[in-house]
Amino acid sequence: MAFDFQRILIMKTFKSLLLVALVFLAGVAVGVVGTRIVVRQVMGEVIAHPETVPSRIERNLAFRLRLDSGQRAKLHEIMSGTHEQLKDLRQEYRPQVILVLSNANNQITALLTPEQLARFEKWKKKNHPLLEAIKRNQ
Repeated sequence: MAFDFQRILIMKTFKSLLLVALVFLAGVAVGVVGTRIVVRQVMGEVIAHPETVPSRIERNLAFRLRLDSGQRAKLHEIMSGTHEQLKDLRQEYRPQVILVLSNANNQITALLTPEQLARFEKWKKKNHPLLEAIKRNQ
C-alpha cells in the first residue's frame, strides 16, 4: 500500500491546529480562574479592611497621574476627609444593613430543608465575607 502524502500532511496540519486550539483554551481557562482568585482575594481584603482603600487609591493616583509633592499632600487631605465621611456614613447605616441582611437570611433559612440549610451556610461562609465583616462591626 502506498503512502498518501496529502493525507499525512492534512493529519499533521489538523493535529497542529488542534494542539494550538487546546493550548489557547487552556490559557483562557487559567486566565479566568486566576482572575477570579485575585478578585476574590482583593475584595476580601477591601471588605475586611476598608481603611486600606484610601491609601491604595492615593498611591495609584499619585503614580498614574505623576503628581508632585504638593498635589500629593492635597490629595491626601481630600482622601482622608472622604474616608472619614464614608466611615461615619457606614456607621450610621450599618444597623439598617444588618437588619435587612438578617431578615433576608431568616426568610431564606425558613424555606430550606436541613440538607439545603447546611449547603447554604457553607455557601455563605465561602462567598460572603461582607456579611461576616458587617457582623463583626468593622
